[in-house]
Amino acid sequence: MIYDIVHTTHYEYDEPVTASYAEVYQLPPDTDGQRCLARTITTEPPSTFQRERRDFYGNVVTALEIHETHTTLKVHSTSSVETSDRPDVMPAHASEPWTSFVASATSRPDLVASEFLLDSPLVARGQQYGDYARQDFTPGVSLGDALVALNRRIHRDFVFDPKATDVDTPLDEAFDLRRGVCQDFAHVLIACLRSLDIAASYVSGYLETVPVPGQQRLAGADRTHAWVGVYCGDNRWIGIDPTNDQLAGSRYVTTARGRDYGDVPPLKGVIFTESETSTLTVSVDVVPRL
Repeated sequence: MIYDIVHTTHYEYDEPVTASYAEVYQLPPDTDGQRCLARTITTEPPSTFQRERRDFYGNVVTALEIHETHTTLKVHSTSSVETSDRPDVMPAHASEPWTSFVASATSRPDLVASEFLLDSPLVARGQQYGDYARQDFTPGVSLGDALVALNRRIHRDFVFDPKATDVDTPLDEAFDLRRGVCQDFAHVLIACLRSLDIAASYVSGYLETVPVPGQQRLAGADRTHAWVGVYCGDNRWIGIDPTNDQLAGSRYVTTARGRDYGDVPPLKGVIFTESETSTLTVSVDVVPRL
């Protein structure tokens, strides 16, 4: 499958902005069975400086500087991605007992695992998460079966509710509420896995949405999405999505991987202005190439 993706971020400020500095995590890398065919970022007003780099986790990050005074800022990212090598079924190695994938941040010589085993700023391990996970991660159960069962239970026990949490809501609060958005669902699953010493990452990207039968697909109605990558050693990952109770297969496009949302927000930065209020509008289109 090949997808053409357009992501537009539109800011409106009530006072002029004299300078904007931003980092954008919206350009897909070659990773996880996907291949990026083309990618670019443009801004209105045009950027004074723009540079693409790789961060510590291998993500493509675009640094932007805009020095022209403005009250409106638009950031357009476009990309084309092939996901033909991303399986929609659980890989064969996941049939091994889940205890075979338990790692150690101190004794196992795998730096990738170490990064995603420890507490991170937004996801801390805890007994409540370990106890919740152990209902499915029982002795002798395969990693694949345990993941599917836990993923399904989070999907069943938690209500998708955009009004229940925001980007700053602590994980413990979202876990107690049993409500939230894809960011919260992913953080809960990560906390559960890390509490069992299984390395897990936060993955941000896009998911092709399918319109209701008989209705046309709405332009701009897609969204950024978040799911979880479970590390299996040798730089192998299993992508799994508790928000939608499914594996992250060929309909998913990865833009970035980190310890939690704080490592890989779609766009972050600072502005120089006396503006006290602003309006943010985001439009995303993920269109399969026929």
